[in-house]
Amino acid sequence: MGMAQQSGNPPSCFDRSHPGELVSQVNWKPLAENLASVLEGSDDLVSPHWKQAFEEVPRHIFVPRYFQNQGGVPTRWKPLDTADGGDWLNPIYTNATLVTRLDPETAKSADGLFTGVPTSSSTQPSLTARMLEALDVQPGDWVLDGGTGTGYQTALIAHRLESADQLVTADIDPDLTSEALLNLEAIGITPNVLTVDVRDWTWPPESFDKVIITCALPRITETLRSAVAPGGRLVANLFPPLSGGLAVLDRMPDGSLEGRFQAGGGSFMAARTTAPAPPPPLASGPVGAQGETHVPVTAFDSYHFTFLLASTLPGAVLQYGTDDEGHTMRRLVMPDGAWAEGIFVGEQTRFRETGDRGIWDTIESWWGWFVDHDMPKWDRFGLSVSDEEHRLWYETPEGLSWRLPA
Repeated sequence: MGMAQQSGNPPSCFDRSHPGELVSQVNWKPLAENLASVLEGSDDLVSPHWKQAFEEVPRHIFVPRYFQNQGGVPTRWKPLDTADGGDWLNPIYTNATLVTRLDPETAKSADGLFTGVPTSSSTQPSLTARMLEALDVQPGDWVLDGGTGTGYQTALIAHRLESADQLVTADIDPDLTSEALLNLEAIGITPNVLTVDVRDWTWPPESFDKVIITCALPRITETLRSAVAPGGRLVANLFPPLSGGLAVLDRMPDGSLEGRFQAGGGSFMAARTTAPAPPPPLASGPVGAQGETHVPVTAFDSYHFTFLLASTLPGAVLQYGTDDEGHTMRRLVMPDGAWAEGIFVGEQTRFRETGDRGIWDTIESWWGWFVDHDMPKWDRFGLSVSDEEHRLWYETPEGLSWRLPA
């Protein structure tokens, strides 16, 4: 393909060899073997069959171009492709997330670099490894891979199966699925590739032994829940954009899904729709309540605390900044613009919020509970999903639990 670059937009594709040629032209095997050894040493890879998959699947085939973070505010991105040789190849076989696409609506170019919002990436290999280990794929399983992306994870899963026919991979973006299919075919893998919204597609009931979703979901949709076969398993990242909770849920005899969150967590870009992405919510509305609070600024630096907020304040966005007097501020903004913020002056914290949503009451209530229970991490919590509700629980499904808002 030739380089296609328009003023102000990131290149949609770079000069590249045919993907099949990249397999033979690049000395990638030692790099892949080293990556697998690194992941084994960090205990992200445990099973010999997954280590073999990471050694034998060429990741570079799936990232013929990507954007390297150059720092700055806003972040500047350097495009790299096969013409950059080792500068392009070597980072691919490290434990790094690789940004593969920038939103053309936000991307701007200057001096060979780009700014813009990432919309697709090749997941950090350690996170991919942990999710695949948790998924526990067996050679005879039927598998749904939701969020095809580059296709690299699809290839790793196919390596474990008796036949690629047992694998369905789906993504909402036709550009991603068409390119992933091309790259998969180049290394002899031919799964079923669909361009659909994995969350809402009408999957045949009980059709998959294993389901893995590599985009962040607000909730497990009914079609996904019912697609898991008896005795099957679903692995997914939940409650964006605040949370990195990674749920491992098993199909129970009554048809519900139930399981714990992983200790290590894992964060993905939020699932997209076919409609243009809405802009970030803007805080709106006059101050409706204010006062003093005991919630410290450090509360909002805890991934485990914001996980609890995310579960009960769906779609909330956390903003960092200062108020008009230069005091540190943390603000939560809901999708409809309702907001609550804490202003931190020394040891004193004041809050204010709009409307009657009681957002700060939720923050304060969760913080008190979180501190009283010794600030528990993700793996102390679990989730039960039925056709009626999502229920977050602490320690055991029969113990303390909270019904989550839809």
